[in-house]
Amino acid sequence: MNPFKYGTIVSGKNFCGRKTLLKQVMGYIESSQHIVILGERRVGKSSAVNEAVLKCKVGRLLYVDLLGIKSIDALCRRILRAIVVLEQKTGWFDKIIKTLSYLRPSISVDPITSMPTVSFDASVEMKANSILEILTLIESLSKKRRLVVVFDEFQDILSLEDSHEALALLRSKIQFQSDIPYIFIGSVWHKMDEIFTHHDSPFFKSAIPLMVDPLPYKEFSRFLKKKFITGQRKIDDEVLEKVFKIANNIPGDIQQLCEALWEVTSEKEIISPDKLKNALELIFAREQKSYENYVSLLTNIQLRCLMAIAKQGGKSVFSISFMKSAGFNNPSSVRRAITRLIKLSILFESGGEYKFINPFFRAWLPYKG
Repeated sequence: MNPFKYGTIVSGKNFCGRKTLLKQVMGYIESSQHIVILGERRVGKSSAVNEAVLKCKVGRLLYVDLLGIKSIDALCRRILRAIVVLEQKTGWFDKIIKTLSYLRPSISVDPITSMPTVSFDASVEMKANSILEILTLIESLSKKRRLVVVFDEFQDILSLEDSHEALALLRSKIQFQSDIPYIFIGSVWHKMDEIFTHHDSPFFKSAIPLMVDPLPYKEFSRFLKKKFITGQRKIDDEVLEKVFKIANNIPGDIQQLCEALWEVTSEKEIISPDKLKNALELIFAREQKSYENYVSLLTNIQLRCLMAIAKQGGKSVFSISFMKSAGFNNPSSVRRAITRLIKLSILFESGGEYKFINPFFRAWLPYKG
């Protein structure tokens, strides 16, 4: 069985390192301190928080993923679904269902995944005041058995048309829930800064920020080597260093490439550098349709800019050499192209450098031609 996990929250034997971070998060949870967890996507933020809650053993995790929310109604439904799923096996479940009776909740089991699902009457639209009601419900549940509330991809709340009102209502209630630690996870730094460091934001200085960086090579490579050994495979540092470089040192992407390496090798095999090509081709085959969809959304100018970043990197995109290689005559053309590529969630900016959100898409572009 392939031991490499990616795209999901991991814990226990599948969780690697981060002892200092876990100690910090556990301490803040125990003292009911609100915290902000920042880091790039797939760096392991959610897994670290989940592991800290499990190790703390002082409360239950109420996990709410806010990725892609577009309205206050969607925000409320996400939180309510998380509450219902969490409380399904408790004595409070019936009470919650009665409390939410006006939404006509429907509980079922997905026939494919066997996971419990909950839906609410779509004709009932939840407004801003519903936020206060839901937070009051969370407070009641936490008094029964303590909750640790996690809002993942919290920056997406800024996508709401009335985001300031939503933030103000959340803050107005949360600030009085002194016994409940709230953890806000975000991967788009400038948006998280807008929420937590701008003086006119309701959440200004309301939580302690913690940064989640990529795992150190020495620690993570040792963890990965042990995973390969479970299948009687051996991988050396030369190959692993290339894996880390291709995946831009992001743990989730490193695990994905290792998963593919496992699939293209056999027991008792020593994994050589040439196997990386086979592993990448496997990933390309799996993701080709999404890559082609990305390309179909781009103009010729945007694609030329993207190809140039894929080949040269994104540090000096306004330099003469970069513009010449991409076929541009002025920086404004590059700037417009990059703005569009960021809006399409193909690129992101970090420390003055433009990077691919998906490093395997970056690897595919020159490979495709």
